[in-house]
Amino acid sequence: MKNLKLLPFILLIILLNNDMLKAQDIPDRPSPPRLVNDFAGMLGSQETGLLENKLVSFNDSTSTQIAIVTVRSLGGYDIMDYSQRLGEKWGIGQKKLDNGILILVRPKTPESNGEISITTGYGLEGRIPDLTCDQIITNEILPGFREGNYYQGLDAAASTLMSLARGEFSAEQYGKKISKNSG
Repeated sequence: MKNLKLLPFILLIILLNNDMLKAQDIPDRPSPPRLVNDFAGMLGSQETGLLENKLVSFNDSTSTQIAIVTVRSLGGYDIMDYSQRLGEKWGIGQKKLDNGILILVRPKTPESNGEISITTGYGLEGRIPDLTCDQIITNEILPGFREGNYYQGLDAAASTLMSLARGEFSAEQYGKKISKNSG
């Protein structure tokens, strides 16, 4: 009987350990911090440098921060959950403005399909809603990826996100443009 009374505590310890192990799957922010972190090895060093320079320049001129991260594994997480946790752990964007954007890519392998997400901080959801993020993945990232040109897809997505964040055009205008082009 004593063992049955301990069962809830044992289950709680197992659950807490499982969550702690999962939290370890989220990589620590590199030191020194970078905006392009290619843990999956999808980009060349020159491509990484070009994207890094572009994103740093944008961050310096607008205070909006866009990060690109590629990973080999999501450690059992759903991609959106992983993306949210990574963005919070790394502190992407300004905390009080919540203006960070994370492009997360887990590349395709022989065993599984790849996954891509674009996660925006709450401060940018009005300008860049989830539907627009999905459209950017479909219309900017995937065409380059299908050709094996990962840099092209990520660069196009970053450019579109920058334009949306600056207010050069609205999410609605972007949606109409891609509908018109695909029609």
